[in-house]
Amino acid sequence: MIKHKGGCICGEVKFTVNLDEKPRVFNCHCIHCRKKVGGMITIIDLREGAIDIDKSKLGIYEHTGGSGKIIKKHYCKKCTAPVLTYVAKWDKFYLYAGMLDDISILKTANNIWYEDSHFPFMEINESKIKV
Repeated sequence: MIKHKGGCICGEVKFTVNLDEKPRVFNCHCIHCRKKVGGMITIIDLREGAIDIDKSKLGIYEHTGGSGKIIKKHYCKKCTAPVLTYVAKWDKFYLYAGMLDDISILKTANNIWYEDSHFPFMEINESKIKV
C-alpha cells in the first residue's frame, strides 16, 4: 500500500488514501455517472478503511442504481466536486481518480457499463486497454 494525497478543487476537502501499487481503476460509462458529471468518470476501487477524510465536509446525494440498490455520491459541500461514491451492490467506496494530487500511479483502467451508454463518438475497444 502506498499513501497518496488529494483534495477537491477549492481545497476544502483534503484526504490521504492508501492505494495498492497497481490500483483497480475503472472508467464508468453508466447513465448515472454520465448524468452526474456529463461524461464517463474514472474511479479507484478502495479497500476498506483506505481513506482518511473529514466526512463532515462532504454532502451526500443518494439514489437507486440499476441493481435497485443504493448509490451514495459524496461531494465537497463548498465547491460540489465529486469525491467518493459508495455502491451498496458491491459494499464498496470508490474515489474519483481526478481528486488525487498525483495521478502518475494510474497506468491502466477497465471500461465498465459502456455497452449501452457510452457516447457514440467514443471507440471502446477492450483489446486496446492495458491491463
